[in-house]
Amino acid sequence: MVEKNIILPVSIVAAALIIVVGFGFFILNQPAKQEPIVVQLPGYFEKTTSIQNEGSLSNLDEGVVSFAAADSDERLRLISVSGTVTKTANPELAYITLSIETLDKSASKSQSDNAVQANQVMAALENTGIASDDIETSSYNVREEFEWNENLRKSVSVGYKTTNTIRTTVRDLDNVGNVIDAAVNAGANNISNVSFALTKETQSELKTVALKDASENARIKAQSIASGLGIGVGQVYSASESSSYATPSYAKNYAMEDSAIGASAPTPITPGDIEFSATVSVQFEIQ
Repeated sequence: MVEKNIILPVSIVAAALIIVVGFGFFILNQPAKQEPIVVQLPGYFEKTTSIQNEGSLSNLDEGVVSFAAADSDERLRLISVSGTVTKTANPELAYITLSIETLDKSASKSQSDNAVQANQVMAALENTGIASDDIETSSYNVREEFEWNENLRKSVSVGYKTTNTIRTTVRDLDNVGNVIDAAVNAGANNISNVSFALTKETQSELKTVALKDASENARIKAQSIASGLGIGVGQVYSASESSSYATPSYAKNYAMEDSAIGASAPTPITPGDIEFSATVSVQFEIQ
């Protein structure tokens, strides 16, 4: 009888402990409350906690992304146009690219021969009125040359070629032909290119005028379009520009055509016009 009286309280205590431990385990295994994720987006989106503006997507918990209806009424109405203008001008400078080439079985002999010949060419250029500052070496190289030998059925060395390339600036365009002839007669054996250009000051002036006229052209276009659509043109919303500079250039080996090219009339060189194009793209607000 005594044992029964002891067993009953012990059973009650054990059951209470099981309940407490089980509840604690349940609490410990519950997922931690997560903080809402807030998303920041530009433009027409905003986070909201409830329907505050007409047009919101939902009224769920904080962190929901929704459209801001007020922004849709503030969208700019724009009209986009481009104006392009091309200006022409007479060239003011000429650039002549010429080379002195020498070939010899000995590399040092090829170089020394080239140096003598190059000095003669530069002296001849100065005699035509070219300033020494307008004569510069743009490249210099020495390489071994090979030719195919049909008897040996392989390429064989024929010597070392030295090439000295000189770039000359001619400021008197009427003198271009004489400069070419003088260089050839002095030993230049490759006149590879003749190009024409404007001074930096003239380029800047031409670009300023072209951009101004292109902008005016864009504005007139916008007004014409707006008039046809029955709307008004407001202030400028954005503008951008691009430009191009086209110069006449002649690539030709003048020296190889006639070894006595300067013996008769000067080589005729007629420069073409230089073109400068400017484009201005503009967005205007619609009134």
